[in-house]
Amino acid sequence: MLPRFHLTKLEFAVKKRIAARKSLAKESRRACLRALAVLVLATSAVAQETNASLENRALRTEWDPSSGAITLVDKQTGVRWELGPPEATLARGSAATLPSLRLTHRDQSNLRYRREGIGEFSLKLLADPARLEYSVVPEREVKDLRLLGKTLPVGRGENSYYAVAHRMGIQLRAEGDTPYSRRFRDSCSMAMFGAVKEGSALLVTWTDPYTEVQVDYSTQPAPELRMGLAMREWAQSVRLQPLGRGGYVEIAKAYRAVARERRLLKTLAEKMRENPRVAELFGAADFKPFAYMRLAPNTPWHRQDTWGTQLNFTLEECADLAEHLNRDLGIDRAMLVLNGWINGGYDNRHPDI
Repeated sequence: MLPRFHLTKLEFAVKKRIAARKSLAKESRRACLRALAVLVLATSAVAQETNASLENRALRTEWDPSSGAITLVDKQTGVRWELGPPEATLARGSAATLPSLRLTHRDQSNLRYRREGIGEFSLKLLADPARLEYSVVPEREVKDLRLLGKTLPVGRGENSYYAVAHRMGIQLRAEGDTPYSRRFRDSCSMAMFGAVKEGSALLVTWTDPYTEVQVDYSTQPAPELRMGLAMREWAQSVRLQPLGRGGYVEIAKAYRAVARERRLLKTLAEKMRENPRVAELFGAADFKPFAYMRLAPNTPWHRQDTWGTQLNFTLEECADLAEHLNRDLGIDRAMLVLNGWINGGYDNRHPDI
């Protein structure tokens, strides 16, 4: 039997070793927790980088950093509006292979990213009214940029169609056996485009006239419409405004508010206060004789190398026509437009848009 002195010494050594082991285990646990925290943060950062989103009460925008494609979710209806990745044509005429993108800024309502050689892209989610502002500052080498490419797919259905502001307005549906592409380069009467999907409406608007709408219809694998928005010269931005439940009437009302905001809207009542004779246009017929044509060389209308002219009615004959309409036909309200007697001839001095 060991003396009490030796037992005390042994007990002290054992307790010291046990305490050292406990301290080592505690430090190991702390190191593991630190490593786990770093791993969770890294995983979270990767998740955010691969699924960046902006959100407010009415909308959610999901952005795919691998392609630049966007999904705009209307929370009122749950409908998801797909915006395809941008497409670019360079000044030398070739289609650009889009390089990988780099996220440059992100906060609660803004997201910006850059594609080298193409430009700086910006997404801004706004409220009142709820909308997404989508813009780009292109590089000099870019001639044409389709900010919206293969966008807003709409399939068959009574409550699914496009509303295009072409002349008095047309409605396009996903129907027919033949695929087609239709461009509305200079013939959109208003700077807007409407889409209705499963009874959920969306308004697309822009501010620059150098904006071209293209609609593509495909039949495979299922009938579907898609639209694109190409921008050239100074055109750089587009607004997408989901409207909840609705159709072309709600789209028109929403655009009326946008037009007033941009000082493009003036009602007949407002025009009459400035010029009371505007009232004489109510019920008036519109007569438009092509009186004079100045024809550009080497065009479908004039195959020769020099400028040509075509006189259909003299000013005296136009005056006789007005007298005939009033005196012989009893038309007391009419607007007589003398096509071609503008400086330079018909359509020759209009802006190239």
